[in-house]
Amino acid sequence: MPAIPDEHVVRVLRPFVAATGPVLRGLRDADPFRLGRLARRRALELQQGGHETAPAPTTRRGRVGRAFRTVRARVLDRLATSKLPGTPRWQTMSPEERDQWWVSRVGRFTSVVASIPGIGGALARRLPVSDILGLGAQGLVVCAIASEHGMDGRDEQVRLLASVLFGRDVDPRRHGDAHGADVEREAGELAGTVSTEREERGHLSALASAVWRMGKTLWGLQGELDRRPQGNRFWRALANLPFVGALASYRSERSGLKRAARAAARWVAREQGRG
Repeated sequence: MPAIPDEHVVRVLRPFVAATGPVLRGLRDADPFRLGRLARRRALELQQGGHETAPAPTTRRGRVGRAFRTVRARVLDRLATSKLPGTPRWQTMSPEERDQWWVSRVGRFTSVVASIPGIGGALARRLPVSDILGLGAQGLVVCAIASEHGMDGRDEQVRLLASVLFGRDVDPRRHGDAHGADVEREAGELAGTVSTEREERGHLSALASAVWRMGKTLWGLQGELDRRPQGNRFWRALANLPFVGALASYRSERSGLKRAARAAARWVAREQGRG
């Protein structure tokens, strides 16, 4: 008999799943250098005939200006065909390609968050920051993959998370309402101000805090943590050593994140095949 009952696992995972919506939207749209906005603008210009040529300039200043505009246009053309949400390229990407984008996006973001001193205050000094953020990242990527493959139901994603992260086969329908008032309240506390923040720097700070809170929530399932997808044994061993431990811990969590993504994709394909 499992140490933690299914009802408790479902109670922890439901608010997490409910909070992933605004957090994943924030991670997708976070654009501190405005590259995504430039890419979308250039893609629209190209669709409207943005390659129109102007008469050749006759002055040196004019030629320099034209050279600058040419370089800028080439950079923007490259952005317009990049794999960024909102670009034409994104619309043609397969779900599998989008899965890999999420692995890269979430993994890089959480590695940056892990480098922020005092991200969790006094609690961060007592708990393993990389493990907590790694667990939160795995949960976010698993839910993102489910959505990219058309599996948006909360209880479906709870089942997926329980299976991939903890090796548990649960039936959430037996344990209350996925949209109950308590679920919504806890989800709001986890997401925080992600959905309301406007200024980009504040938005990124709100995202970092949300990912930290979500990781701590899953960390509460202590008896199940050994089952989650782990990184390469080599990197896990090095993570215990001084000096190289931080890098090894990051590499281990990245490896575990990729394993979680693959397991999630297999689970979704299997479930959809049954339907």
